[in-house]
Amino acid sequence: MKVLLSAFACDPILGSDEEVGWQWARELSMRNVGITVITRKSHRPAIEKHVEATGQCKNVHFIYVDIDWLHPVLHRINRRNHIYYYFWQWAAYRTAARLHAMAPFDLVHHVTWVSFRQPSFMGLLGTPMYFGPVAGGDEIPKGYARAFSFNQRMAEHLRGWANILTRFDPLMRMTYRNASKIFFTSQEHLQRVPQFARSKAAVELAIGCDRRKVDTLANHAEPARQGNRLLFVGRCIGWKGMDIGLLVFAKIRQIRPDITLTVIGDGVDRARWMEKARELGVAHAIDWRGWLSKLAVLDLYAKFDVLFYPSLRDSGGFVVLEALQCGLPVVAFRLGGPGVVVVDSCGAAVEASPDMAETVERYAQAVLATLARARNEPGLPSACYARAAEFTWDALIDRIYGSVLIGHRG
Repeated sequence: MKVLLSAFACDPILGSDEEVGWQWARELSMRNVGITVITRKSHRPAIEKHVEATGQCKNVHFIYVDIDWLHPVLHRINRRNHIYYYFWQWAAYRTAARLHAMAPFDLVHHVTWVSFRQPSFMGLLGTPMYFGPVAGGDEIPKGYARAFSFNQRMAEHLRGWANILTRFDPLMRMTYRNASKIFFTSQEHLQRVPQFARSKAAVELAIGCDRRKVDTLANHAEPARQGNRLLFVGRCIGWKGMDIGLLVFAKIRQIRPDITLTVIGDGVDRARWMEKARELGVAHAIDWRGWLSKLAVLDLYAKFDVLFYPSLRDSGGFVVLEALQCGLPVVAFRLGGPGVVVVDSCGAAVEASPDMAETVERYAQAVLATLARARNEPGLPSACYARAAEFTWDALIDRIYGSVLIGHRG
C-alpha cells in the first residue's frame, strides 16, 4: 500500500503543526506501508539530521517542494505564510500528480496545515483523499476577548468572519467535495462547512502521544508532589488565556499565598501579562522563563504539581497530552481539544460561563482542589498516564484509517 502525506509543516524538533506533520510520517512509517511525504524545503535540514541521528522515518520518502522566488516576496507581506500557502499547495499538487502518474498512490492524506479554512488540491489526483483532522472552527466565548490587546481583539474578530466565509469559499468547497473522508477536531466545525461535507465528516483530535513513551514514564518512580507549584506552557498570546489566568492566579494567592506559577513561553503579550501581574500584586510569585526547547520542557513536567492551562480555543493542546503522559494533572477550560482530553480522573475541565467573575472563582477552586489531589492522592499520576494512553497516535491512526490498514501494522 502506498500513502502520500501532504504536510506543508513537518519538523521533528518543533511543536504545533510541524509536530503533527512529523508524527503522522513517523507513526505511519512503523507500519508496513510505503510513505511519501511532500513538505517544504525549509524543513529538510532538521528532518535529515533527525533521521540520521535516530533512524526514525528512514524508510519514508521525503519530497521537498518550494517556490524559491515567490516565498521571499510574499514573506515581506505576510510573514505567517497564509498567502504563500495557496501557491505552495498548487505546487505540491503538481509534484504529486507527476509522482502519481509514474507510480500511483493508493491514498493521499492532507495532514498540515491543521486548518479547516485553507484548501488542498490533492483531491484532484483522482485517488481517495483524506482531509484532516483539521481545526480552526472553535471560537473564544463571547466577552472573553475584552482584556486582549487591540491587535489581538481585531485578529479574533477577523478570524470569526473568516470562519463564517469558509462555508462559501469555492476552494474549500472543492476540497470538501473531492475528499473521501473529512476529520474535524470538534463538533463546532460542522456548523461552518457546507451541508454536503457533513455527511462524510467525523470528529477526531489532530494530535496524539507516543504509547511507548507513556508506558516508559508510567514505570518510573513518581516524584513527591508539594501541592503548590503551577506550570503554564504556551505562547504568550491572547487566546492562550492568561488574561483570565492571571485573575485566577491572584484569586488563588488570596487563599494560598504559598502557590507559585512558572510560565514557559514567549510572544507578543508577554510584556502586557507581566505588567498585569504587577497590577494584581502577584508578579513576585511568577517565574517567567521565556521560550525553552521541547526536550527541556518535557524534563520540567516532573518538577510541578499541576499544569495550569486556561487556553480559550485550542484545537488540540499538545502540552496537555505531554503533561498527562508525564503524570501531571491538568486544569483547563472545557473548550476545544483540552476540554475533550481533560476529565475528572486526571484533573479538571472548567466551564467558561458568561459571568467572568463566576468563571474566575470556579477555575480557582478547581486549581486548589487539583493541587490538593496532587499532594494527597497517590493514584493521580497513574490516572493521568491512563488518560494519555487513550489518545495515542496508534489509536488515532486506527480510528482514521480503519480497515484500510488492517494487516499493515509493523
